[in-house]
Amino acid sequence: MSESAAGRPKVGFIGLGNMGAPMVRNLAKAGSAVVVYDAEPAVRARLAEETGGTAARTPADFAGVEAVVTMLPTSKIVASALLDWEGGLPAHLGPDTVVIDMSSSDPTETVELGARLAAQGVALVDAPVSGGVLKAEAGTLAIMLGGDDPAGIERAVPVGGAMSSAVFRTGRHGSGHARKALNNYVAAAAATAACEALIAGERFGLDQQTMVDIFNASTGQSWVTTNVLGQHVVSRTFGSGFALGLYAKVVGIARHLTEAMGQPAPVCRAVSATLEDALAELGNVDHTLAMTYWERLRA
Repeated sequence: MSESAAGRPKVGFIGLGNMGAPMVRNLAKAGSAVVVYDAEPAVRARLAEETGGTAARTPADFAGVEAVVTMLPTSKIVASALLDWEGGLPAHLGPDTVVIDMSSSDPTETVELGARLAAQGVALVDAPVSGGVLKAEAGTLAIMLGGDDPAGIERAVPVGGAMSSAVFRTGRHGSGHARKALNNYVAAAAATAACEALIAGERFGLDQQTMVDIFNASTGQSWVTTNVLGQHVVSRTFGSGFALGLYAKVVGIARHLTEAMGQPAPVCRAVSATLEDALAELGNVDHTLAMTYWERLRA
């Protein structure tokens, strides 16, 4: 990566929420001069002061950055932030600037956005992350990096490396977002099945923690049974830090992807539907609280 006049790589970052803020802190710790933007002026001002960076007010404030990272709720918001904000960001970016979308975006929309940015001379790399807030804070996120522009990918790798313990090059444009959505679907399917099993087992008189211990020593073991069930579901603390709305959204992206590929995916449809139902009933709570909805549903 090239360096700014101050001798530090200059990286822009849009979206300073629960994930974005710690990611910016790790970029600053790694030596980047950060230019940060959020819809909340107080948020961007506070993080800029904390990291010694610049709080952007307009797209022109991103002039001179080597990369712009987006960490936003949806594909549509990403596209709007890049293309609609006061005439669009590309007009203020140099020819070697790469845009890195680390949001949980829809891969079909990522492909469309990449084409629109390429027409304006800007490379887009999709680089969604996995690991949640704790790994964002620790700088140990897993990053799935996809793109069609080899030079853009090379410029994106060191940016991701400042926030990650593992950067996976996943293939063509949109492949990172596709792999993230499908990964979360597999995790959600495991969580849904495990919670159903816990509910049925308890009603048969089985101890839930013992069931989790057996899952983890047997063929029912998964990341969910090891890291979520005992700590947050059986304990009734429900404090994983991962919101139900985001869980439902990403599994919905996986469902949309299977539909776009013309693939019958009844399990994906069922998992997506039950998460949407739980979200409608409970609101955007911690995703582990879906267990309480499923308990009531099966009462």
